[in-house]
Amino acid sequence: MATILRFNDLECLNESAAGSLGAGLAVLARADFPTVRGFVVTPLVFSDFLKKEEIAAALNLYKSGAEDPKESWRNVKAVFRRARIVWNQEMDILTAFRELDATASIVTTSKFGVSASPVYASAGQDLLDGIKHCWLKWLKSNLDKLEKQDMPAVLIRELFDSETSLELRKKNQAIIARAVFGLPEGLNDSSISGDIYEFKPDGELERIEQRQQSFQYVMKAQGPVKVELDEEFQNEEKASGDMLTSLLPIRMFMNDNPGIERCGICFVSSRPVVCSAALVSQREDIIELPQREFSLSLMEEKKPSPISTIQHGPVVATKLFLSIEEPDDINRLTDEYVEGLIISKNIDLNEISQIVAEAKCKFKTSQVVVELKSEKLADIADIMREIMSQEVEAGILIPGIRSSDELAKVINHLNLALEELVPRPKIWVRVMYPSNLFFMDTLASKADVLALDLDMLGRLMLGGGEDGHWLIFSFQALEKALGEALVSCSESSIAVLSEDLIAMPSLLEFLIRNGTEILCVQPQNIQTIRHIVASVEKRMLLESGRN
Repeated sequence: MATILRFNDLECLNESAAGSLGAGLAVLARADFPTVRGFVVTPLVFSDFLKKEEIAAALNLYKSGAEDPKESWRNVKAVFRRARIVWNQEMDILTAFRELDATASIVTTSKFGVSASPVYASAGQDLLDGIKHCWLKWLKSNLDKLEKQDMPAVLIRELFDSETSLELRKKNQAIIARAVFGLPEGLNDSSISGDIYEFKPDGELERIEQRQQSFQYVMKAQGPVKVELDEEFQNEEKASGDMLTSLLPIRMFMNDNPGIERCGICFVSSRPVVCSAALVSQREDIIELPQREFSLSLMEEKKPSPISTIQHGPVVATKLFLSIEEPDDINRLTDEYVEGLIISKNIDLNEISQIVAEAKCKFKTSQVVVELKSEKLADIADIMREIMSQEVEAGILIPGIRSSDELAKVINHLNLALEELVPRPKIWVRVMYPSNLFFMDTLASKADVLALDLDMLGRLMLGGGEDGHWLIFSFQALEKALGEALVSCSESSIAVLSEDLIAMPSLLEFLIRNGTEILCVQPQNIQTIRHIVASVEKRMLLESGRN
């Protein structure tokens, strides 16, 4: 089974793979009706996620009843927060979501109908959180039937402005239509009154019940928002004669296809676009649509800021530097190509000589960067001299700069110590304090490379600990801050430092798209990072070709 299915895929007609909603949209899309853009995350992804050791252990503990149920379920939620979807599946999901380029609704669906209320996403990480949130809601009420019941699919659909939304439902031999102003969210809100229409089996409009509507849902930057309707429109008819006439092909299609129980329509410029449909092969099953929820994700009570759209000189062919702390790290890899090494621990001159020689031969490495650790500048001069003697470009990583004045002083001292060296080693500056982001342009004017220390930035911005999970909780804040800061440092190369760059592929993609030229990678992660980078760069090239 594939990770994702688009509505025009043949396999999407399978209710077990796409759920009743996904299969319903697939039927209408393949019949050439204008259909909302979106895709289905198949049950395979949920199944693989539940097989993760930490997830299985938390669920088994909850089912055993050994702990207080509330505390045990909080532990399940915490594990869901931390756990990642299988990374290649995650990349497929994010790729499909990026193609939508829109805020999306997320809902679980099985062959028995809708099993969870929608949540919304306007950014990559928010989408992944929303998927896990929907899984968790489904799991809470179906855990005891996990071995006997099919896993649900997750339906991702774009949201767009709609002047009128309408739902068609079968009732005996007739079709009942209900219409509201605004987005289809209003159809699921009991406080919003819609007009009622009934079409007899021969298609004749038999009855109209017009109701006052005081509120409607409209699109905002973060998704659907309920707003008050102007008094002059509250008593207007929701669907005009032309709109009702345009529904005839869809009503005829529903009559000819017994499995299509209901169909949702959004009118854009008075033209119908199918936004939902339910295909139910087992007619005895009841489709229930619960009240919509306002909770957005497992982590936050409110919607985080959307992904920044700032473009900062996208770079294709991102360079990978191997980050090592001891000589043995270089022996963990074979037959890899890395453009450079970055050494972040005190290593003596003999070790440096050995590492450089081996890296040059083994990895075709052309640059070695050493973090400034020693108080004796003569030592760093000897190290730079040794690196350059092997015809490898040398660089110095300056740690922990609090201000541009402090950086200027350090560089002046380095210039004095290295004045005999030609060419001059590259100056790397570690950006690790949140305050650094406010004067990135000044740092960039004095440095050849700005090295963003994501671990320290993330921890310091939210006061996180050393538990290794800082990235999940600081993703949105960090992305927004970096998006704004990168605009001001176009003159310097950008490198990224982190112990776990694979923890958040969507953040990694954001950084690559916004100008990151160098990724400093741990030995154990280099193959995975290379695969992710290749996927991102491929999409960038395809997008560039389309434009």
